Amino acid sequence: MSVHVYRPIRILRRVVPAYPANGLLAGAIRSRPGISTRLFDHDITYTIRTFCVSPHCQSGHNKWSKIRHDKGKKDANKANSFSKISEQITEYTKRYGSDPKTNGRLKLLLEQAKKSGMSGTSLENAIKRGQGLSISGKPLETVNIEGMTQEGVSFIVECITDNKLRTLQDVRLIINKAGGKLTPVSYLFVKHPYMHLTGPEDLSPESQTAALEDPVLALPIEYVGLLPGETSTWEARVEYSEPPMQLVEDMQKILPEGWSITKTGLKYYPSDHVQVDDDSEAGDAFRNFVEKLEDCSDVSEIYSNLRWSSYEPPKHEIALTD
Repeated sequence: MSVHVYRPIRILRRVVPAYPANGLLAGAIRSRPGISTRLFDHDITYTIRTFCVSPHCQSGHNKWSKIRHDKGKKDANKANSFSKISEQITEYTKRYGSDPKTNGRLKLLLEQAKKSGMSGTSLENAIKRGQGLSISGKPLETVNIEGMTQEGVSFIVECITDNKLRTLQDVRLIINKAGGKLTPVSYLFVKHPYMHLTGPEDLSPESQTAALEDPVLALPIEYVGLLPGETSTWEARVEYSEPPMQLVEDMQKILPEGWSITKTGLKYYPSDHVQVDDDSEAGDAFRNFVEKLEDCSDVSEIYSNLRWSSYEPPKHEIALTD
C-alpha cells in the first residue's frame, strides 16, 4: 500500500468552486507536490474574492496637494505679471507707436515679455489694443453705461468694444438681473486724467513720498497716493479735465532715476460716497454684481461712488491745494 504525504500549502486567495443543481461537483482541480495538475473536460466556474489594501491618506500630508497649491500660487503670480506687461505694451504702443525699431521702450518690453514666457498671440493683442483695434482687427470704440443699484450706489461701466449693440445688450441684461436701473449719473463724478508712477521696490513708502514731491510740485497735479495693495505704484491725479498731451512727457523727464510712468488714462472720481457695510446683504449683492460685469469681456473699467465701512484713508499720499 502506498502512502501519499502532502505538504501544507499557504493559501493566498480563497477559491470557491461552484456546484450544479444536483449538488455534484462539475469538475475539479487538484494540485499535489510532484504530480502534474490535470483539468477535467467539464467547464468549471470559480468565484474569486480578493482583498485590496490602500494606504490611509491624511489631510495636508498629500504630496500632490502641496504641489498643486504651490503651482496655483505660481500661476497666479505669472498671470498678474503678464497682465502688467500687457498693459504697459498697450500703453507704450498708444503713446509712441507700434514699431519696435522707433519705439525703444516697446522693444524692451517685448523682449522682457518673451523671456518671461508670454505667448506671441498675447503680445500681438496687446499691441492691437494700443492701436485701437480688436483682436479681429476691427476698430474699437468706448461705450459708457450709467446706472444705479437698488441700494442707491451709482456706477459707470466703461466698455471697449468692436460691436456696440452687442455690448449694450450684454451689460443691460446684467444690470436688470441685479435689480439695477439705467439712469444718468455722470454728474455725480468728476473726470480727471491720471498717471501711474512706479518706483524702486527697495525704497520705503516714506522715501518714495519724498522723491515724488518735487516732480508733483512742478506740474499741475492735485493729488498723489499709493495705490491700495501696492508697494511702489502711485496714482497721480491731474487737475485738468482733459489730458494735456505734453504733460506725460514732462513728468517722465523730471521723475527721479528708477521711476517710470506705467499707465495713463481718464478716470471718473466720485464727488461724494455712499457707505455700505462690508458684511451686509447690500454689500454681497454689489460684489456679485461687479463680478458679473467683470466676466463680460468688453467691460474695461467699473466706477462707483460706493465706500465700504472698513475703508481707511491712505497712509501715504500728497494732497496739493492752492
